[in-house]
Amino acid sequence: MPKKLPAAATFITIVTLLLLTISNTLSADQQVITDDGREVLLKEDGSWEYRSTDRFADTEEGRRVRLKEDGSWSYSGNVPLKSKAQVRTTDLDLKLQKVVVETHKKKTQKSARIKTQTVFYVQLHSSAQAKTDISIKDSDISLIEVKDNNEKSYPVLSIRSDNPDLPPGTKSTLEIRADKSPSIWDDVKSMEIIFKTGIFGIQKQITLSQRTIDFNKEDVEGFDSE
Repeated sequence: MPKKLPAAATFITIVTLLLLTISNTLSADQQVITDDGREVLLKEDGSWEYRSTDRFADTEEGRRVRLKEDGSWSYSGNVPLKSKAQVRTTDLDLKLQKVVVETHKKKTQKSARIKTQTVFYVQLHSSAQAKTDISIKDSDISLIEVKDNNEKSYPVLSIRSDNPDLPPGTKSTLEIRADKSPSIWDDVKSMEIIFKTGIFGIQKQITLSQRTIDFNKEDVEGFDSE
């Protein structure tokens, strides 16, 4: 039977692990905003310094404001936000508006053939402070993945937009189609759409999800691919 470590040794072990975690977290310089809205640089050597005398505030619309020492102010981007249906970075805001399962029933002589597609409607809003345009029409759909909570994947077929080129400060609704949809026998509780690093210029992967119970359903006369 293994021997138990003394309480003191256990405490030292926990403190050591905590210090290692903090050390790893601070392994590179980081820029943060303090509770009073000041910009601070956390240095790798454990020291810190104010980046400027400017302060920051957040508007109700989710925009970050820089309050300058000379009494002027300017927008500096979005306030970061993350939820199941919405992710907002400094330059970009993605919101899953709805998911629609479209069903096409084609009658044959003996039976009916049923095909489905799952359509994700995502609002893409570029911050006015973004530095570049987003070309949606040139987006690589291989950087978009759709899967359910059982890890089953659904091939992405297309991406469409009511605004194929998105300059800073504008928004667009994306229609992203995936082949097929969960069946009633699959016991699927939710589905997610994953935007991988690189698409729309994002620096980190973004995942949006919705419960299948909240999906809309529509019968259609056919699909463009048919």
